[in-house]
Amino acid sequence: MVNSKRDLPFTPAEKAIITTILYSDIFSFPLTRDELWKFLLSERKITQAAFDSGLKRLQQVVCIDGYYCLKNRERIIVRRQKNIAESAYKMERAHDVVKKLSAIPSILFIGVSGGLAAGDAEKKDDIDLVVITKKNTLFTTRFLVLCILQRLGIRRKRNQKNAADRICVNLLFDETAIGWFGQQIDVYTAREIAQIVPLFERDDMYQRFLEANSWIRQFFPNVLQKVSFRKKQKFKEALFYRIFLNSFTEAALYILQTQWMKRHKTKEVVTKHLLAFHPNDYRIFILKKLRLKMRQFGLLTKF
Repeated sequence: MVNSKRDLPFTPAEKAIITTILYSDIFSFPLTRDELWKFLLSERKITQAAFDSGLKRLQQVVCIDGYYCLKNRERIIVRRQKNIAESAYKMERAHDVVKKLSAIPSILFIGVSGGLAAGDAEKKDDIDLVVITKKNTLFTTRFLVLCILQRLGIRRKRNQKNAADRICVNLLFDETAIGWFGQQIDVYTAREIAQIVPLFERDDMYQRFLEANSWIRQFFPNVLQKVSFRKKQKFKEALFYRIFLNSFTEAALYILQTQWMKRHKTKEVVTKHLLAFHPNDYRIFILKKLRLKMRQFGLLTKF
């Protein structure tokens, strides 16, 4: 596929815009103008003027009701519009749950990831949370989190089919592992980091996390701006939880939980400082799909 009315190569801005839209098209997800700018996929910094000009000139891209997608893919705009209310509902639900979890003093950060973070949640979807803990408190914190979710009746259990609005804590790590993601430097991992929605933090942990993963600028030069929470988080630590936060409890819960995990382990990552529960890893598939789509547009890429 080439530029239809002008037999010229894409400008750097046009290539970045099309590549960004192609990536989102894999998920059948159109982008607003602000999202397109924030997640602009480019190997170099694109000026706002070049971005605006490129967006006007591209004939392969259409905009309907403020959403941008590829021509002949307009139906995905309708799909996103249908999910707006559901995404808003699930985000409010996530806020309510996080308020309760924030009482655990070892938690430094909680954010939303996955489809909900992108604003693409359907009614049947669960709510994925990312949790960062203080050093050497990972397994104690996980135990307390699961106890709270179980008591609230909203914990998503392994292989649960009806998971609508259930809370799935599929990524937990302590503050010593915030740079772990650098082991897989690619556009998929970078996008997963960039689209996390922060809901709670202590000790500027969210900014520390972004700084530890500043390599994502290689793919998304517009995402690592200074982030401020809408209002200063107020939290009340529950003194009850402090009795669990000691090295003996952490060691005991590490042994108990890892032994239990061995019974079901597939592709999960389990260490003393990080737990990543992603039995269905779409990373390789998404990267191959992106390269294929880019070749169809005559685009060369290192992604």
